[in-house]
Amino acid sequence: MLSASLTTLQKLMSLDWPLANARGKYPRGLKPLAFCLLLLILAGCSATQFIYNRVDILVRWYLDDYVSLDRDQQKRFDGRLKTFLEWHRREELPAYVVLLDDALTILDNGLPLSATRRMANRIEAAVTRFQNPFLELLLSAGRDLRPDQRAEFIQNMMAKQEEFEADRLTRSDDEYREDLEKLFDKQLSRYIGPLSIAQTDRITAGVTEMTRLDRFWLEDRRIWIEALSTILLQADADWPDQVRALIAGREEALLPAYRQGIDHNGEVILQLSRDVLMSRADKQDRKLRGKLQSLRDDLATLVEQNGSSHK
Repeated sequence: MLSASLTTLQKLMSLDWPLANARGKYPRGLKPLAFCLLLLILAGCSATQFIYNRVDILVRWYLDDYVSLDRDQQKRFDGRLKTFLEWHRREELPAYVVLLDDALTILDNGLPLSATRRMANRIEAAVTRFQNPFLELLLSAGRDLRPDQRAEFIQNMMAKQEEFEADRLTRSDDEYREDLEKLFDKQLSRYIGPLSIAQTDRITAGVTEMTRLDRFWLEDRRIWIEALSTILLQADADWPDQVRALIAGREEALLPAYRQGIDHNGEVILQLSRDVLMSRADKQDRKLRGKLQSLRDDLATLVEQNGSSHK
């Protein structure tokens, strides 16, 4: 089961991040891992408690793809990670329970557009709350790295970039849209079951309206990696502040066409997802509510366990 969870994490890391949520505000900088971990927690998996209680293992496996820590470094990182996860369980999980309660209420009310937009905003806010302390965790790990480990980290990030470019940029526009259709079908089917012909037709129509963004994303990602490389390899005394500033200013540095594409696609995704959910059959409705209720109850149990352990 853990290997399946890691596979899920790796697949999420390779997605076109402008599709990450309904507003199209994709995770930038070091945000993708935080976003992936949040998705794992909110994935509707029947093993939510099992996975959440082993997030530390998933994080270590992910980090190992980029840099090899020695025993002492790993021990210090594990201690910091434990503190981070304790914060998350204490402060964030209760908010996820409320969010899922509200999602069920939105379904009861017929998915009004205004409420759907507010829910998308709240999910984005949850990702942001996750990102900032997680970034501090990674920066603290970065302070422990030797020069050769920093070089290894950059080399592996650039190798992953080249893999993305080789995989994504060779696609034709038709292949790109076909991949998006498969992605939407897979994600929506996970929650409501097999889609009807009308629902798949709605996905096809929505994807046709979307702007292709993978080229923009990869260009932006390469520029960001190169800037991060300079900071890490120069290793000035204030390098953590330089990284924070780099991440904080990344959205403002986007090309206007890229920013417009993100906003446009975000609106298309929101409308597409809402239309499919509004057209769900009774069987699909039962599956969707069952998924959300099961996830809500799993997270509530985790919150209760955390409360009991601190009494």
